[in-house]
Amino acid sequence: MLILAVETSSPVCGVSLCTPEGEKDNEILIHPRVHAEKLAVICQKLLLRHSLKLSQLDGIAVSAGPGSFTGLRIGMSFVKGLAYAHQVPVAAVNTLFAFREVTRESGRSEGETVWVIHSHRDFFYTLGDQEDNILYIKKGEMTDFYPRSRHIVSNRALEGFDAWSQDVQPIMPAWIGAAIFKNPSVSLTTQYDQLRIYYGSRYEPVQWKSD
Repeated sequence: MLILAVETSSPVCGVSLCTPEGEKDNEILIHPRVHAEKLAVICQKLLLRHSLKLSQLDGIAVSAGPGSFTGLRIGMSFVKGLAYAHQVPVAAVNTLFAFREVTRESGRSEGETVWVIHSHRDFFYTLGDQEDNILYIKKGEMTDFYPRSRHIVSNRALEGFDAWSQDVQPIMPAWIGAAIFKNPSVSLTTQYDQLRIYYGSRYEPVQWKSD
C-alpha cells in the first residue's frame, strides 16, 4: 500500500510517500507562506523521482488541522484537486493527534506532557497525554488547564515557559501518512465533500471542534 501524505498546517510545506513499513521518500520545505507557490512543485518532483502516476497511489493523507488557517485550506484544496481526476481515496488526518502519536517518546518528565500547536499570537491548540479533547487556550491559561504538567512538546519554540521543559519538533508529512496505518479511526474516502478542515471555534478556552 502506497500513500501520499501532505502537511501544510504549519511552516512545514511537505509531501511524503508512505508505506506500512514507514516513509519511502519525501520533499520538505520549512518556511512560512510558501505553500501556495511550492506545494504543487515539490509534489510533482517527488512523484517524478519515483516515476509514479496519481492513479498508482492507494490513497492520499492530508493534514486537516488544527493549525494555520491559510495553510490548511491550501493543502486540502490541493489534495482534493489531485484526487478527483483519478478518484484516489483521501483521508483527513487530525494533525495534533498524529503529532502526539509519533512523538510520545518525547514525553519524558516528572509531570504530565502537553502537546501544543501554535495558532496565532498567544493562542494554542493543546492536547494532554490521555485526553481525547483538544483545547484552544491562551498562553497564560496553560497552568490552569494543565496544573500537573511541566513538559511541552510543540511544533515551535514557545516563549514564557521557562519553568517548563520543551521538546520542539516540526510536524512532518510522514506523521500524517502514518495515521493511515496506525489509527483505525482514520479512513480513506472518495466522498470528498465529507472531508473537513478543523479550527478552534472562538478565541477563548473551548473544546476544539470541526466546522
